[in-house]
Amino acid sequence: MKMIYVASYGKGEDKGIYSLSFDPYTMKLKKEEHIPTKDFPSYMITRDDHLYVAYKNADNTNDGGGLGSFLIEDNKLIKESNYSSSGRSYTHLCLSDDQEYIFAANYHIGATASYKVNDHKIDHKIVAVRHKGFGPDLLKRQTSPHVHNVGFTPDKRFVYSVDLGSDRIVMYDYKDGQLEENKDYSISVIPGSGPRHMIFSQDGRFAYLVNEIANSVMVFKVADNHFSLIQNVSCIPHHFTGFSAAAAIRMTSTGKHLFISNRGHDSIALYRINQETGKISLLYMVHTDKDPRDFNIIDDAYLIVACQNGNLLQVMSFDEENEKLLLTPQAISLPQPVCVAL
Repeated sequence: MKMIYVASYGKGEDKGIYSLSFDPYTMKLKKEEHIPTKDFPSYMITRDDHLYVAYKNADNTNDGGGLGSFLIEDNKLIKESNYSSSGRSYTHLCLSDDQEYIFAANYHIGATASYKVNDHKIDHKIVAVRHKGFGPDLLKRQTSPHVHNVGFTPDKRFVYSVDLGSDRIVMYDYKDGQLEENKDYSISVIPGSGPRHMIFSQDGRFAYLVNEIANSVMVFKVADNHFSLIQNVSCIPHHFTGFSAAAAIRMTSTGKHLFISNRGHDSIALYRINQETGKISLLYMVHTDKDPRDFNIIDDAYLIVACQNGNLLQVMSFDEENEKLLLTPQAISLPQPVCVAL
């Protein structure tokens, strides 16, 4: 059995964190536990039997939002900390290797924040840096900065912060949790792209950036943390005329295949990665239920897909050797799932 943790934007007491077990032989999901939360859990990561949570403020008060942590013991979640951050809402987070600092993306005010962690507990905020800038999106999603994703460059030299509102990837020096932009390494992407999440190849030579507004994935060649755009590929079919917003991006542990989820087109796009050039080629897309906001990959053999407005978790099987991605009949109802953590 594999344990899966899902963040829910459900109404009232339905929102919170759901623990599910996954049987790889039957591909069945089973609800094991529901932890109601005051605020909306928007993103979660696991590390060494601990679950770290970014919260979106549920009622716009000054005591909501923030970060939290749970101990995972005997497949149960035990609350360790909840740091309310004066109403600040976070959409993404990452944890330093020494587990002493956590960094968070604030989409709503466009800021990158850092917190001190003591014994897996969120202790206090160190700093929050507000971004500047805007973009040309006609639907007004770029009237101000909107930080959507934080992470570490492969060599751990920088914390990077992906800003959907200003079409930028901001690189931060982060000694002792302090954040200071290094403008020599920060980059701007094509105006109107609306960058959402970025990941790297295992060897760090290439970066892959999914763009929510442009519905594209950009491939960058990376040398000494300098980025060079080498490819820009659509995430949705060119003949599709409806509204769509690209969401999650993940790679298999082999580094051979890349997946993108599309909300609106409602699909998972599968790409093959050229191991020499880093460039990608679309193999095909598999339709899902409504609005696949997030997904995660189990053992390079299964995808657990969180369809937010379908109120559904769906299971896909993946045969990497033969490049076969299939939507299975296995699924489970869940109120507005928005993040899948393993």
